[in-house]
Amino acid sequence: MIKLDLRKVLQDYVSLIEDFKSQFSPDINEFEQKSSRNRSGNIGEFKYHFHGAGCRLEKEGIVCEFDFMPTNEYPIKFSIWKMSEFILTNKAYGIDKLEESELHEALHPLVEDRTLVKLVFGGVVWEIYQI
Repeated sequence: MIKLDLRKVLQDYVSLIEDFKSQFSPDINEFEQKSSRNRSGNIGEFKYHFHGAGCRLEKEGIVCEFDFMPTNEYPIKFSIWKMSEFILTNKAYGIDKLEESELHEALHPLVEDRTLVKLVFGGVVWEIYQI
């Protein structure tokens, strides 16, 4: 079982994304426009690359992948793999191996208490988490 405070991990994950977004463009509409034009580059301590609805951030060796799809009130979306990458590249967590099934099981209580919400699109519940 994962010995990690996933609420703290989520807080760190969202903080990193919000820090990038505020440096890239604090206005959400401008952010969307800029992200479609400036597909990759560096800003501050961030290296970034937009790909489709996704974005890959790197800062101090930490990899943060997320999907930015403002299709509902949860603009930040991620898969198990994306969260796993964030955890494994963040030395502060001290984890060098992580089974996706373990992470899925550890995230389940956060879905139950509505900290996270799974994406429902086209009547299908996807294995995509939203926050």
